[in-house]
Amino acid sequence: MASNSRPTKAERLEEARARARAKREEAEKARKRRSLWIRLGVIVGAVVVVLAVVGLVYVNRPHETVADTGAVPAHGNQYGGVTLTSPTTLADSPKGTPSTVDKTKFEDAKVDPNKATKVSGADADAKPAQVVIYVDVLCPYCKAFEDQYGAQVQSWLKDGKVQVQYRIVSFLDSQSTTNYSSRGANALACVANAEPKAYLPFVTSLFKAQDEGVQEGGPGLTNAQLGDRAVDSGAPDSVKKCIDAGTYRTWAAVTNGQALADSVQGTPTVAINGTVWDPDKDADFTAWADKLITAADK
Repeated sequence: MASNSRPTKAERLEEARARARAKREEAEKARKRRSLWIRLGVIVGAVVVVLAVVGLVYVNRPHETVADTGAVPAHGNQYGGVTLTSPTTLADSPKGTPSTVDKTKFEDAKVDPNKATKVSGADADAKPAQVVIYVDVLCPYCKAFEDQYGAQVQSWLKDGKVQVQYRIVSFLDSQSTTNYSSRGANALACVANAEPKAYLPFVTSLFKAQDEGVQEGGPGLTNAQLGDRAVDSGAPDSVKKCIDAGTYRTWAAVTNGQALADSVQGTPTVAINGTVWDPDKDADFTAWADKLITAADK
């Protein structure tokens, strides 16, 4: 007599449970596989982003370890200034200017808000008048000053009424992800060293960059872009190597440190024969400056 092969109710229930369990296990394996790929995708994506950021920062911030000592560019002085004697010529470095500077002297330098600004190296008896201008290439107020008064200053310079000394500081490095203020200061030093005729046009070009999107908090121009602008301003192509190498970053750091030690409160700060312009007292810069320039000529 043939046996009855039909599974019992208990056996059918156990079989259904086994199938359900197998499906759950397979679903769990699939979920884990998906989760693994998602995690790997996130990790890879994050690595790509990090590498992209690192790449951008490296392009903009090569040689970020600035040497304690470094060279002074041709036409530079020990206070970090470069002096225009005409729109196309720079004064030689003053006699006694060291060939190298040491930024460690200014490691603890900071502005004393209770101390009046003192312009180191100012000549109260300068004739023609000595105009010292502290600017930061990232400073929008410096650009506004150049836009409003730059033509007038150049006119005085062309007429031989003044000599204009730019001291390029880097107060706004903390506002840039790439230390653009310091790199801009270095680039200007490179141009001063290589081609005096290009210096003033390059100053103008760097402030014009603010109209083209360079703003506080952004990365600023890359070193390659700084090099292109320098060449467009009249510097030789060899200046690009100097800019990319950060040749005068130490000198730029000393310029900034000296300004802090002198309690330069902000940028722009302008002084004529050592007298510092106070826009709160003399809103019309041209009128204020003209009196001092005329007095220096007597």
